[in-house]
Amino acid sequence: MTPFEQAVSDILIPGNDTENVIESQEDDSMIVDFQNGAKLCTVSLSRKKWINLIEEYAEKYPNEVTIKYRNKDGSIVAHMPVTYLHIYRPRELSEEQIEAMRASARKNLHGDSTGEK
Repeated sequence: MTPFEQAVSDILIPGNDTENVIESQEDDSMIVDFQNGAKLCTVSLSRKKWINLIEEYAEKYPNEVTIKYRNKDGSIVAHMPVTYLHIYRPRELSEEQIEAMRASARKNLHGDSTGEK
């Protein structure tokens, strides 16, 4: 069992009232742990994209987001409001819808549908 798998098995205790979100790749992992009804969650992140975002939030909103620990490998453990968590399914668009969105963006940006100023 890898260290990541061991950490996950330590968190996932059958019968408890905890929610867990786990994302794992070889070098990237995300673990989110919180009790049902809790206002704060604990996150462990190793993907730079998410670390940068949490660092930004910790700086802007120190009363809401706190970095609790920085590991030698660069990963972090932080506390943040559960309301910061969002899971969504990306929209599926047809080629026609994509082209209509492009035309609309060009019109809004340039003032006409040709893309010319």
